[in-house]
Amino acid sequence: MTARDRLAAALAILALIPPAADAASAPASRHQIPVASDKAGDTLAVFYSGDGGWAALDQGVSRYLADNGVPTLGVNSLSYFSTRRSADGAAQDLAEALRDYGDRWNRPNVVLIGYSFGAGALPAIVPRLPADARSRVSRVILIGTGSHGALRFHPTSWLNIPTPDTFRVRPALEALTGVKITCVYGDRERADICASLPDARIAKIRLKGDHHFNRDYATLGEAVLRASR
Repeated sequence: MTARDRLAAALAILALIPPAADAASAPASRHQIPVASDKAGDTLAVFYSGDGGWAALDQGVSRYLADNGVPTLGVNSLSYFSTRRSADGAAQDLAEALRDYGDRWNRPNVVLIGYSFGAGALPAIVPRLPADARSRVSRVILIGTGSHGALRFHPTSWLNIPTPDTFRVRPALEALTGVKITCVYGDRERADICASLPDARIAKIRLKGDHHFNRDYATLGEAVLRASR
């Protein structure tokens, strides 16, 4: 598929997303997908999806976590970020979710997970969390992390083309303190910056595969579960 074909497909899919004005006015819960667990534990995860929406990888990893005692609140990045979000606004939405589901599921400890687009967004959001919400977050796990992040989805995201809304992820990560960070990457992924990040601050997990980890979501889920502990 050529770049033009990919962009045409992206625009066709984008037409199915609610208008930005609707997304901005809708409650954040409309973009959230709770995956409960019937097992005991003290940790919940919040998983920001890639820009493909709540797709197979996001679902597979979240289901694996829930099956192993970590209930997960998914965030559909494709719909949530279809309108521009400020770091403060996104942090406030996240804080409300942590309070709500932390109480609902009786899980005081939080792991934040981002895949692809979600991995690029989290380093901008976490520092803006209110103190009570930030204190719940023990770990940040980034999967398939590119060089640029954004708090607004644009079809060119599917082509890895920076826009005026993008920012460099590396400086944002280097400025993120007070929380343990793990990045997970595939050994055939060329765009992931994980391997080049400083070892002293960021733990790394290298798996077989490309940006989609050869669709082996159980192995990816196990790696994320291990990193969350």
